[in-house]
Amino acid sequence: MSTTHINPALILLSLTLFLSASLSADQIPDPGAAQKEAIDLMHHKLHDDQAPFKAAEAKALKELNEMTIREDVKIEDVNAKIDELMAAKTQIMRLRYGHLVEMRAILTDEQKVGYDKGVLSRSAVK
Repeated sequence: MSTTHINPALILLSLTLFLSASLSADQIPDPGAAQKEAIDLMHHKLHDDQAPFKAAEAKALKELNEMTIREDVKIEDVNAKIDELMAAKTQIMRLRYGHLVEMRAILTDEQKVGYDKGVLSRSAVK
């Protein structure tokens, strides 16, 4: 029976690149002053809310890489560290997608067209 090995660093890099692309007020067609202010506040809140999880993610990844090169490493410990890493990433993704939904809610129907294209273009295979 063959086992597929997934490189956690590759997963993390892919998710980081995917999630780092943020739609700003500049990318929303014709945002009003109130929309610009609301978007800026939402982005600031997202950044603040994600900060502890991003720190936990970076710490877990560093520890995972360090433990992987030890002679006495146990696969159970590696798997536990991957779980810790993914738990942090899960929280970041939940915050990010909550943010996307919140952002979309303040847009007009016309603005949603461009916004939705931006969101969908992130899922394209590159």
